Amino acid sequence: MRRIFFAMLLFAGTLFAEVEWALDYTDALSESKESGKPVLVMISQESCNYCFFMKSQVFTKPKVAKFLNENFVPVELDLQSDPIPPYLKPYGTPTFYIVLNGGKKVSRPIVGAARADAFLERLKKELEKVNSE
Repeated sequence: MRRIFFAMLLFAGTLFAEVEWALDYTDALSESKESGKPVLVMISQESCNYCFFMKSQVFTKPKVAKFLNENFVPVELDLQSDPIPPYLKPYGTPTFYIVLNGGKKVSRPIVGAARADAFLERLKKELEKVNSE
């Protein structure tokens, strides 16, 4: 009985996985320095349908949220209201960058929306490049 309860609890926890977003870019860099994880920057804007798709359909997937939380310090920067570091150029929204602690950009931009599996594959490839350097 106890095993069934824990299995159900574990399963329920994966259903409601959420991406743990940093409060702002400075906070993300500080957390990155402490944890050793790179920052995943999402540059978005409120009127962006593709950003909404990523937030509502991709980041809500348990496997995506789990991967992001375990491997990155995710932070979202709004193109119209947040200061965007000059070395992070938005090529449309959403634009994603991987940044190491201290603010060194290490990835080419990932521009646009993608389904969960395709987005995860791209992030895994970029993370492999970061880890091999």
